[in-house]
Amino acid sequence: MKKNSEEELVRIVVKIPKFKKEMITKIVEKSSYNTASDLIRAGIDKEINLQIYKDNLDFIIKELDRLIEAKLDPFIKSQRKINAKNLRTNAINTYLVGEVFSKILGDDMHKDFLDILSNARKKANYFVNKDTSEMTEKDLYDFYSIGEIYRNE
Repeated sequence: MKKNSEEELVRIVVKIPKFKKEMITKIVEKSSYNTASDLIRAGIDKEINLQIYKDNLDFIIKELDRLIEAKLDPFIKSQRKINAKNLRTNAINTYLVGEVFSKILGDDMHKDFLDILSNARKKANYFVNKDTSEMTEKDLYDFYSIGEIYRNE
């Protein structure tokens, strides 16, 4: 039996346990396969296709990574723009508050503001740079809860 003129079937003898031969016969009776040979050929085809897939898995992963990166790139750029705008707005607000303190409340309040701002920067830098990978769940909860962030610092 030939699937096409270029594909010649060859005989391979494989010995299997008797119970597996009986299982094959039962499967053929209940399936769309006409013969045990058809079922066995289909199994071989599936295994070969699986091996081809495994052999090409690295290429497939790289290609998927490239496609995902291409789809995510616009989103990442938009997030960077939002972060940059937010940072600029925060910097303007901080500068304005400092100027208001200086003009309205005088040099003493302005100096207090600068001290508060300096401490806030230190705490913010600590918060941003803290390595949380080794922290327990409870410690993470305490770390990210407002008011408890610096209790042991």
